Amino acid sequence: MKMAQQSLHDASQPPAHLVTDQQSSVERSEEAGGELNTWKAGRQEWMILLTLSIISFIIAVDVMILIPALPTLAHELGGTSAATFWTGTSFLLANAALVPCIGAVSDIFGRRELLMVSLLFFTMGTVVCCTSYTMTQLLAGRTLQGVGAGGIQTMSYIIVSDIVPLRQRPKYGNFTLLAWGLGAICGPVLGGVITEHTTWRWLFYINFPICALGLLIVPLTVNLRPEKKRTFAENLAAVDWAGGVLFIASISSFLVGLTWAGIQFPWNSYQTFVPIIVGAVGLLLTVVYEKRVPVFPFLRVSVFNSLSAVLVYICTTVHGFLLFSHLFYIMFYYQSIKAINPTIVAVIMVAVNLILFPASIVTGLMITRFGSFLWAVWGGLAVTTLGNGLLFLLDRDRSVVATVFILLISSIGQGLLLSALNVATQTMAKTVDVAYAVTMFMFMRTLGMCLGVALGGTTFQNVLLRALEERKVADALVIAVDAESFVARLHAMQSGPTKDAILESYVKGFHGVFSLLVALSASCLLASFFMKHHTLDRKLDSEHKLQGRHYPKGDVSA
Repeated sequence: MKMAQQSLHDASQPPAHLVTDQQSSVERSEEAGGELNTWKAGRQEWMILLTLSIISFIIAVDVMILIPALPTLAHELGGTSAATFWTGTSFLLANAALVPCIGAVSDIFGRRELLMVSLLFFTMGTVVCCTSYTMTQLLAGRTLQGVGAGGIQTMSYIIVSDIVPLRQRPKYGNFTLLAWGLGAICGPVLGGVITEHTTWRWLFYINFPICALGLLIVPLTVNLRPEKKRTFAENLAAVDWAGGVLFIASISSFLVGLTWAGIQFPWNSYQTFVPIIVGAVGLLLTVVYEKRVPVFPFLRVSVFNSLSAVLVYICTTVHGFLLFSHLFYIMFYYQSIKAINPTIVAVIMVAVNLILFPASIVTGLMITRFGSFLWAVWGGLAVTTLGNGLLFLLDRDRSVVATVFILLISSIGQGLLLSALNVATQTMAKTVDVAYAVTMFMFMRTLGMCLGVALGGTTFQNVLLRALEERKVADALVIAVDAESFVARLHAMQSGPTKDAILESYVKGFHGVFSLLVALSASCLLASFFMKHHTLDRKLDSEHKLQGRHYPKGDVSA
């Protein structure tokens, strides 16, 4: 039966010598579909996936481990509220500013080389952090870690795109995602336990064994080489140095102003609007320059090649916003309204992540199975919008068990989006632009997190201030501006009308943030219906190939 079907199929095709280079991508996809559905990773691919998973685990631990420990760090190192805020923000800013450049430079120098450089940056940052005696030293270390972590995450996605066909990427990408999920689950718990039972320096000491392992095994396993061989001098000359410097300076200025806004300085102050305006103008100039001048631009405008692609990147930015806001404001809600200690809060967040990452893994398997991602984007945004709406049920009297079940709904939606949006950006990109699509995906998601810092914080403070003033609470402005550090004083207050008024005002502040989340997720849901289907059945075509792996002529998917 199968032979008969194959004969009929062959008979319906034109002779091989009549098939031209102008053959449509749809036709090529149909030919590739059956083969790509049965593609399996070999020993080299599995070794690379294992290596990337090990590194991803420690990065995820490091990202999450500091959240329950920030008050202790501020106390031990004599940090102000602003300095404590920058402990997390410096990591995000460094991550966002360097990610596009790292991906582009890896196209020139090689994937393994940039992965090693990123690992070295992360390790150096860890050394600085664990030997810090001032908040300034800790911030410097976190910035180096942010550069390294951004590079590692980006290179992991790019390397998977180099070695796995598009149809199979959601499936095999699940291994690094699983490692990231385990790290995200372990991080808050380790942070809470270490903070309560030993020195905070162990928050960073635990990185060293896996950093050392990564530095040893990456050169042995990631045997990718670009097809075009250049000398080191030619590689240096090919780097878009001017564009990179212009972009890093511009995005840093923009994000610094944005994260200052409403938190360290008012929105209408020159400290806020000057860096934002300078950064925005610089970014506009960067786009013009990248489109017209360099031979090897690090920022490829061609990744925004359709309305669907633009909408996916917008949704990715909002997804980053939602991820950060859920993480930060839910933990803040438990600590302020419920007066729960950091370790227990971390355990609660672990329970939430126990559904987020499995949902994402199952989504990746189903995308590979059905060859479509649109259903996951629509479903993820619909469930996330529902979950954000249910957050309004969080108040002073809601039980912790009830709040966890509410959060699980949002986590299912976030899990769907985590896989779907990554696949969507790669599917909509041209083959030559896949690495740049990956870096743009990472950049937009991190940008969304930075926006969550600024807009989420401003929304919370403004709504909290208005609620405090309506209840005629003394020192309302002082409380609103320094809401995080005021929590300790709030818990020490005796029960009474004043404490009740402040707690109710905090609830109103959280509801203000939840209103913003609902509006953003609902807007993205409506926009997502304008996205179009793109096939995942494309043959693997990367200039960076595994050494010693046999690739049939004209086809690197086998």
